[in-house]
Amino acid sequence: MINRKYIDLAELIESDIETKKWQRQLPGVHALAKHYSVAPATVSKAVRVLSKKGRVTIQGTKGAFISNTLHNRPRYGVIGEVGLMHRHGENMELQKIESEAARQKFGILTIGTSIELANASPNFYAQLPVDGLIFTNSILRKSIVSVLREIGIPFVSTNRIFETEGVDWVDYDTPRALKETLMLLSAKGHKHIALVGFKQTFTELLNELKNVYNKFCNEKGVNPKTLWYENATNTEFWYMHGENYCKVYGSQSCETLMNQKQPPTAAIILAESIAESFCETLISLKKLNLPKDFPVITLSQNDSPLNHTPFFYGKIILPSMERTVKAMGILFEKINTDRTLPPVQMLLQLKIATE
Repeated sequence: MINRKYIDLAELIESDIETKKWQRQLPGVHALAKHYSVAPATVSKAVRVLSKKGRVTIQGTKGAFISNTLHNRPRYGVIGEVGLMHRHGENMELQKIESEAARQKFGILTIGTSIELANASPNFYAQLPVDGLIFTNSILRKSIVSVLREIGIPFVSTNRIFETEGVDWVDYDTPRALKETLMLLSAKGHKHIALVGFKQTFTELLNELKNVYNKFCNEKGVNPKTLWYENATNTEFWYMHGENYCKVYGSQSCETLMNQKQPPTAAIILAESIAESFCETLISLKKLNLPKDFPVITLSQNDSPLNHTPFFYGKIILPSMERTVKAMGILFEKINTDRTLPPVQMLLQLKIATE
């Protein structure tokens, strides 16, 4: 029989939050246990339930902070977008965010991105004149989540959030796509499959990808360390090489991998701009006929036919517009309610298109 005691207690605590018995922060575990006449372990489980619902944010030894709602907040008719910038009018994802906001008669405030600012000044985001925020990169830290929940600003992320429970997000199911792509190339007789991409700051997602890749390589009797290429983060490489950083990265990764004693026979490349340079260098170095002699599959937001880039064997299509529309839909649902809704966490399946 399922023990519902902690679930019932979570509902009771949430009811007391709604009636303002508890404001800003819950009392400590032992104080709550005494107040509700239950064991401290039951309180801990109940608070964890509220955390997963996004009703509170647990900040280690500091305690559990209560998520506010939009009561008494001024309305601005503005959505804050964190992470994307206009590049000569070419940023289609940002344009989609703007059009989705316009449909709701909202404007967009683009804030750019600064990891240093996110880490040092999380209160910055709480002071913006916005009705809600959409985060399009990894700077949504636990400290920012806590501040936004306390003040009652709705927010959503277009990347998976691991370190904080109860956050609304929409993301691509890249681990699943990587597994399917490896199986596809394996079926064509390849086991030495290179994986090329920039280093990631999302350690949890990176670990998921590496687990998928390492499992495949181990089953094939291949050393994954010689085939996984990650030399720097995209920011670090941009500082070193400027606007052509992806082209340089693709060329360097190709030269490094192909000059090994046991070079790869196929590659999965996690950015189309890197893949183009990789293929150009590969043709120059080895005089291969691509993709027949060396299949390359890349991640791409462009679903144009493969004959547009004839040296690719396939593309993993990232549905960026779908992700944006779903994230904005979640955000407006949060903005237009005066209560805490259950968190929405959505992984989008990726389509793999081959020749």
